[in-house]
Amino acid sequence: MQVAGPWFIDKETNRVVLFRGINVGGGTKLPVGVPSHERNGFWVDYDRKVNFVGRPFPIEEADDHLDRLVNHGFNLFRFLVTWEAIEHEGPGLYDTRYLDYVIQLLEKCKRHKLKVFIDPHQDTWSRQCGGSGHPGWTHTLAGLDPSQFTATQAAVVHNLYPDPADFPKMIWNTNYQKLAAATLFTLFFAGKKYAPKCTVNGRHVQDYLQSHYLAAFSELGRRIRENDLHDTVVLGYDTMNEPGQGYVGIQDITKLPDDDLAFKKGLMPTAFEGMRLGMGLPTKVENWAFTWRGPSKDKTILVDPKGASAWLSADVLAEADAVFGWKRAWPAGCIWAHHGVWDGKEAVVQPHYFSDGDFSAYWLSFIRDYITAIRTHHANAILFVQPPILETPPVMPQDLQHNLCYAPHWYDGLTLVKKKWCSYNIDYINLQRGKYGTGPLRFLRALRVGEKAIRGCFVDQLETVKNEGRHTIGNFPCILGEIGIPYDLEPAKSNALSRLLAWCSSFFYSAVTDESPADLYLPDAPQNRAMDASINAVERNLANYALWNYVPDNLPQWGDLWNGEDLSIWQEIGVGKQSRMDDTSSSTSTLALSEQDKKGEVLLPPMIKASPNARDILSLHRPHPFATMGVPHEIQFQSPTRSEHASYLYRVQVEDKSNTHPTEIYVPAIHFPTPNVEVSGGRWQAQSVNEHYWVLCWWYEGVAAGEVLELRLTGEKV
Repeated sequence: MQVAGPWFIDKETNRVVLFRGINVGGGTKLPVGVPSHERNGFWVDYDRKVNFVGRPFPIEEADDHLDRLVNHGFNLFRFLVTWEAIEHEGPGLYDTRYLDYVIQLLEKCKRHKLKVFIDPHQDTWSRQCGGSGHPGWTHTLAGLDPSQFTATQAAVVHNLYPDPADFPKMIWNTNYQKLAAATLFTLFFAGKKYAPKCTVNGRHVQDYLQSHYLAAFSELGRRIRENDLHDTVVLGYDTMNEPGQGYVGIQDITKLPDDDLAFKKGLMPTAFEGMRLGMGLPTKVENWAFTWRGPSKDKTILVDPKGASAWLSADVLAEADAVFGWKRAWPAGCIWAHHGVWDGKEAVVQPHYFSDGDFSAYWLSFIRDYITAIRTHHANAILFVQPPILETPPVMPQDLQHNLCYAPHWYDGLTLVKKKWCSYNIDYINLQRGKYGTGPLRFLRALRVGEKAIRGCFVDQLETVKNEGRHTIGNFPCILGEIGIPYDLEPAKSNALSRLLAWCSSFFYSAVTDESPADLYLPDAPQNRAMDASINAVERNLANYALWNYVPDNLPQWGDLWNGEDLSIWQEIGVGKQSRMDDTSSSTSTLALSEQDKKGEVLLPPMIKASPNARDILSLHRPHPFATMGVPHEIQFQSPTRSEHASYLYRVQVEDKSNTHPTEIYVPAIHFPTPNVEVSGGRWQAQSVNEHYWVLCWWYEGVAAGEVLELRLTGEKV
């Protein structure tokens, strides 16, 4: 695979590849047997003895999972690997069993003809401060005590919440701004500037952290190369998932950012208030709620840590240093008080201490070192460049503009936070970028009411995101590294006909949850409408994408088992039942149907009605061009309803009339059981693969270069 301008190109056939990917998977954030809502096993022995072998799924089950995802039309995995999984036992101590497991799983991906890019995943630094990703010992290195993060508001941690079942929606994201994560991100990216006294074993902690991070993923890359999985399976590497900016660039540590679009929810201490709380001092803190126009302050609360400290005592820190072999040059206690940002008791000393920082410069410096480390073992690795989420990316230096892919994330934020598919939405990206001016009226200008307007604003937002990448990162492909929907949405109001259809459909399912999968299977289901709107926005922009996400052990009560999130496309509701789209034991056959027979007989074996997947929504099953001879020009998909047939339009601009390879389109049999195909030029053939999907091959030899051809598929109603 190579990049050529905005496209991925298959070297052997010179065809454009559009990736329809999936993040595999969210379960990789967590060790085996340690879901985020359970306290047992949390922060024991610095969390050194955790086990990630078998995450995202046991190797003996891998073929079933990979078959299932291939049958759903995915041809790319964003493959999650955490620094913690590799180096949890201590600095330089790699979990070789886990690395062996990753190689075994990648070898299975090769046999299933799947492409992969590695995602060094993290959220708000680590599990210990309410997220995922980085080893527990990094907190100890900084002198922090995760057992006191809740009492001091240094982080909001799911399993330390009074009732984990009532953990507020998306509140984990506020940890980026709280003491623990903000301190560690500052040390990691800009520690030499803002915490120059923090050296360990003769090295600055910034260099210490970054060197171990780079070495861990370099070791993974070395093993991938040694097993001949580079280029053939592993196309490249993401940079760091959703990196935090720490305190870098904060203009005044006594104030929250003036940005009224920045995410705020629950208790939101300023940087200075967080430092006070971290030292156990009672502090008044603003509490925020989320409304249609964004965050809104609703009250002020006195938070009293009652003397608890987020910082390790001198004695405990000395014990930890002995365990890990550290000789540190700074004392126990608040790093920021030690550097004179505040006096450690009551008063701020340097409120503008971090104001001169440009995070982009620190991030680019890290990216430069990261590229060097990765390409030491994988010279042709594609770097999937991901800036901080929802931020405009910085301009990539010219000498780094080689073999890149722009890999931003985008979610429908209103639906994600409210857990409801609303009749209105906000053109958030363009609002944030200033398209609608200033002042409170800009929210009204950015407001979109009605489904058609909402879908249009999603298309507009992704167009903005894609164009920003072209102007800053360079003329490279764009992939939405994460996009998806929460499945635990409020149910839509149903009419009598919908209830009748759901009742009839229930005979084909064996539900074990309060919400029948038959409800999700209806075209009016909010999950179906939300998913269709998001994927439509990607398709209309001709971008690649990787859905978030696949968690095979997703549970009805706890969702993805991490911080209350519930975005997995899969949730098991029965064991041993064959699926309408998910029987992984199907045999392979090849049938062909010419264009003269396009209205003809049933091409595929009968579909199996019973589905063990509670998330088998209609719009997830859609045609997708895996390989295109020429340049993709337009994609439109109509998800089926009770009144509308499923339909698919693909327009391609011909580049070379001597084409010998076909354009190949994945077609899900559930909506298109027989090939009803029309083309404006060329010839086509339908090839059956199994009962789940077929492949439509389209040749157009002799068509003049520059001509735009059109293919239409017509399927069934619901």
